[in-house]
Amino acid sequence: MASMASDEARVARAEEVLRVYGLSEAGWRRSPGGNLQEVLRDLMQWCDATQHGFERALTAARAERAAEAAGVAGDARASGDAGAAGIAEGAADGVGAGTA
Repeated sequence: MASMASDEARVARAEEVLRVYGLSEAGWRRSPGGNLQEVLRDLMQWCDATQHGFERALTAARAERAAEAAGVAGDARASGDAGAAGIAEGAADGVGAGTA
């Protein structure tokens, strides 16, 4: 199960990466979503160059995130917090819905 601090740390790390991309010569002209796409394209290129499987890593990351969200949902149900459980289930259901 992921803790709230762990989730916040992940968000902070992602924001730092996107901030660095936003400071690049072209990055300041792009939207945050455009910089996210650039990060993903760079990671895909890195995976190709180093023979790491981007899709395999993405699939594994999505599965871990879904498992963490399911764990949060299970904890919320056990404590009687149905509202938090519903939010966590919605997050788990949405994992993998988009494409990179």
